Amino acid sequence: MEVFSGFMSFLMLGAGLFLTVRLGFFQFTHIGKALAHPFRRDSGNGGSGMTSFQAMATALGGSIGTANIAGVAGALIIGGVGSIFWMWLAGILGMATKLAEIVLALRYRDTSMKPPLGGAMLYIEKGLGRRMRPLAVCFAVFGCLASLVGTALVQSNTIALASFDMLRSLDVSIERLYALLLSGILTAAAAGAVIAGGAKRIGNFSERAVPAMAFLYIASAVIIISINHTRLLPSLKSIFDGAFGLSPAVGGFFGAGMTRAMRVGVARGVYSNEAGVGSAPMAHASSSETDPVRQGLWGIFEVFVDTILMCTLTALVILTSGVDIPFGTANYSGMTLANAAFSSVFGTQTASVFLSISILLFAFTSIVGWSMYGERCVCYLWGSGSIVPFRTVFLLLIPVGAIINVDTAWKLGELFNYLMALPNIAALLSLSGRVSDEVRQYKMFEKSSGRHYNRV
Repeated sequence: MEVFSGFMSFLMLGAGLFLTVRLGFFQFTHIGKALAHPFRRDSGNGGSGMTSFQAMATALGGSIGTANIAGVAGALIIGGVGSIFWMWLAGILGMATKLAEIVLALRYRDTSMKPPLGGAMLYIEKGLGRRMRPLAVCFAVFGCLASLVGTALVQSNTIALASFDMLRSLDVSIERLYALLLSGILTAAAAGAVIAGGAKRIGNFSERAVPAMAFLYIASAVIIISINHTRLLPSLKSIFDGAFGLSPAVGGFFGAGMTRAMRVGVARGVYSNEAGVGSAPMAHASSSETDPVRQGLWGIFEVFVDTILMCTLTALVILTSGVDIPFGTANYSGMTLANAAFSSVFGTQTASVFLSISILLFAFTSIVGWSMYGERCVCYLWGSGSIVPFRTVFLLLIPVGAIINVDTAWKLGELFNYLMALPNIAALLSLSGRVSDEVRQYKMFEKSSGRHYNRV
């Protein structure tokens, strides 16, 4: 699995590089506009679908997760400090991939449905032709399995364990199995209350919950980095030194050279922002936005927040805190390292509670976001009548995931994500010319009118 994961990570990185060049380095020339997008967000109600901001928040909620905390800490342990640079590169190139996915999702979505149905399965079938429908079906099947196995089981287990750890840190005495089962039942009930309202309620939830949880985590990280500001520049220097092998044996770890840092950083960056997997376009396709490229700007913003901002803050919290990083210790928990870094300022109990709450929120928004992805996939495969049965199975799996060992589910979830990525990457490369056409039209109208245009 590790070899396949490494291959897929570099395949997705290569696709991002190709699309970056093909689209004229759009994420660089329009990064300012993308970051300013939230301050000009639409005020419409999105009809029976979502506003463009709600679509982005749903996609961002689906991608923000344990990879932003434990994943980054694990990258430092396994790949060395230099892995963070390669994570940045995966994020920067992933912006072009996410842009292309969203542009194609809006161009080929089915607007006869409410909310509109779109995603890789639609642009594979419509963009590449009916003969490629088996490839689209494969994507949808793997997307459905990733939702059920990689999310309903895995994320509910993450929430249950985080809740139990929080109770223990507060010295609450409760039997482990009972705590996990209760957490699973409550998570299923809360998720059901959101999911039952369909895309509109998911969008309403995401546009409130995702910014709030991101702000909470970002503010806490900034406080720690500010307190340890004297170590900030040396930490940044160590990232660049480690990325290019300028500091041999970083932290005494012989294997943390350029090659290992690159492999681990790219893999963690790709896994964090999901650019190339084909998941986020299913949320963006439900947007009321009519201009594919303007919605694509939200994709650039999404990757920036997920990888460039939140992952970087986690890394800098750890590096500036001065805690010992057990380089090369494969079985050392990334969450343990993150907890030690936050504890250096907030104290052990406060840090444990804070990180438990953060993981709980991150995992819950992933559950909500990926439930929508699963619904979109089954709707494509079997029609809208399959949505209620899917929701039922999805919600029933949540308490199950809370109490079982999900090591196998973790691996299967990662595998299904990569199996989704294979047909998606093939379609993105094949249809890159059409994405380029959309970008060219956007730039033409932008230049001639000095403002965005609405595609009708």
